[in-house]
Amino acid sequence: MTTSVVILQPPLVQLNGPYPSGAYLAAFFRSLAAQESGSQLKSVRWIDVSNLFFHHLFSSSGVRRLFSLSGEAALNAALQAEASGDINTAYQLRRYLSLADRWTLWIDDIVSILCGGERELCHAFVRSPYAPRGARMDAFLSELASEPGADDARVLATLAIEDLADFITSVFDSEFSLVRYAESLAMSEHSFANIEAALDRPVVTQFLEPLLAELWEEIGEMGRPDGKILFCISVPFPGCLVAALAMARSLRLFFGDRAVISMGGGYVNTELRAYDRDSLFSYIDQLSFDRGFGGYADYFRKESSSHTMPRRIFCPPDLEVYEDRVTASIVPDYSDIDFSRYPRLADNPNPMHRLWSDGAWIKAYLAHGCYWHRCSFCDVYLDYICSYRMVDVPKLYAGLRAQALAVGVRGIHLVDEAAPPRALRDFATENLRAAWQVNTPHSDHSPHGAGLLSFWGNIRFEKTFSRDLADYIASGGLVGVSGGIEIASPEGFKAVDKGIDLENLVAVCAAFKEAGVLVHSYLIYGYWNEDAQGVIDSAEVMRQLFAAGLVDSAFWHKFVLTRHSRVFREWEKGMHRGGMSGTASASSAALVPIIPSGDFAENDLRFEGEEDSARYTAPLDSALLAWTAGDGLDKPVKKWFPFPMPSPKIASDLIDSYIAAYEKRRDHEWNAPFDQKAHYRWIASAPVPVGTELVWWHLGEEVRLPVNADQIPTILAAVSADTALSGNTAALAGLPRAIFKALRHHGLCRIHPL
Repeated sequence: MTTSVVILQPPLVQLNGPYPSGAYLAAFFRSLAAQESGSQLKSVRWIDVSNLFFHHLFSSSGVRRLFSLSGEAALNAALQAEASGDINTAYQLRRYLSLADRWTLWIDDIVSILCGGERELCHAFVRSPYAPRGARMDAFLSELASEPGADDARVLATLAIEDLADFITSVFDSEFSLVRYAESLAMSEHSFANIEAALDRPVVTQFLEPLLAELWEEIGEMGRPDGKILFCISVPFPGCLVAALAMARSLRLFFGDRAVISMGGGYVNTELRAYDRDSLFSYIDQLSFDRGFGGYADYFRKESSSHTMPRRIFCPPDLEVYEDRVTASIVPDYSDIDFSRYPRLADNPNPMHRLWSDGAWIKAYLAHGCYWHRCSFCDVYLDYICSYRMVDVPKLYAGLRAQALAVGVRGIHLVDEAAPPRALRDFATENLRAAWQVNTPHSDHSPHGAGLLSFWGNIRFEKTFSRDLADYIASGGLVGVSGGIEIASPEGFKAVDKGIDLENLVAVCAAFKEAGVLVHSYLIYGYWNEDAQGVIDSAEVMRQLFAAGLVDSAFWHKFVLTRHSRVFREWEKGMHRGGMSGTASASSAALVPIIPSGDFAENDLRFEGEEDSARYTAPLDSALLAWTAGDGLDKPVKKWFPFPMPSPKIASDLIDSYIAAYEKRRDHEWNAPFDQKAHYRWIASAPVPVGTELVWWHLGEEVRLPVNADQIPTILAAVSADTALSGNTAALAGLPRAIFKALRHHGLCRIHPL
């Protein structure tokens, strides 16, 4: 009988915070332990091995061992580089070796700076001529307009870690990276033998396995001596697979038959959905699919009845209602996590990019799945996309807030596929209510106070996000949104069936930017029927969006055809095989998939002609890098490509024309008369009577409204802090039209039912 559950997050997923699957599984198993079906479950523990590995490798003992193991190889590589004329590489490698003792001496302080401790160390690290330096650090220091100060320490410390990572990749393990180790091996890898070979790579054998041996010793006494331990290993990305298998191999060696090893996560759900070969199951016992709640509940139910444990765990039909109920009510449990041990990286000056790495965000979702789930490129037939379930927002917020205040992390990263507008509105409302303590009789005297939590997350750029709604959510703590634009042209939106158009997108981006919210966009190139004209048109639209200040950052992804995507399912039905298909794409181009013949991962597919789009990668990345820094926005997009490209068919003022149309609609909304059926919320500061004026601040600007003295009490009653969440319909209804109009322009939001 299973007596304990240990949830493991393998390296290297991300550095600045734990991946949320562990928090959800921890909450689920602890709730299951309280039920009769989980009566054999006595303890639950979540261990972020990714964070442990970071501190193990980037420590004085780890760096000392690194240089000991790689010194000879680094010296040989320097000699080879010098012989081939690569003087800079030879110089850098020799500098690493010469400064090995300095790296060993300083690495603990560098990590401490990144984790928020020892401010006093910042002065010495930035200024000391005895501190180690690498190429990335040199470049940063050379670009400073003045002498470096303590405030530059976190950037310099981030670059120090990246410099060491460059050294590791160069001379010790070419598959190493700071996140998603050995991703190139696992991505689209259809041979399990190639994955197994990576288990003997240096970072695994010399650093990960010794760490795991220590960890298993520490947790080895969990449960009764004769009890089993269920180990749940999350594999969210391809680059986690090698480390996850190394963990499974190490678990089996240490615990033997006491260990029941289960593997789940995004990679398992997509790539291994039909996998049932013995090769993988020599490392693990089970593959867990989809959310896992119903599947694991069934596992404990069968275990208690002495049934044979299945290799592949899905939610059984009779537990689907149970799983949906858990999905709607569960609050992720971060009680096992010490957030002070996570580095806050300053790896990019772009403010939107920094949200991903700068801050140990608590992660949660407002809804499971995507409420649109129709995009042609997406895995719309898998549970994580198609099984849409909203959560109990008030319950989720209360649980997240309690944990945030307890651990001192005041930021929430919403990891939805696309956070529903209504859920975002309700989350903001809960945040405002907690901050203003509307429903609590006594003030919160905790050391963290009762202020707003900061949150951000992924959305769909749909017209529901009006300026009013954007303003309201921003006032409730929203700082940034990210969302898929994909192919950023009028024809591109039709091809991928986003359900929105370009004018729609501009309006949403404009609304969020005016509300002070950062905007990031995801882009796709190399779509199976996209030609050079489509690429250049998409690039021109993005140039105009950046030039207009509507997006802060973006990222190009090369299109990957997947087995569970809508376009592939349509191809199986005879569509997209040349000629007019009658589907979302009217292109005459034919999709010709190349079905792999390997024995492992099955989701990522190749298709004929996909290599042709590889030539766009470097030009698109170069353009985007410049645009995110505010450079090159007047440069014709054709000039970013070192080969002939057609001229864009996008009008040079297209985005500006859409902005003008948005502003006209926005002003029409603001100028509309009072609506008795609408909900209004005041989000500006409290107006202060100054003579014959009311003065307040909205979006950082002073507002002055001339009023009659007898109107002041009514206006203040309508917009006071006490009515910020519920509004005062009667007071608003009695205001003169001109005053109501002025309030609408400067802080009074109209929230439509969603």
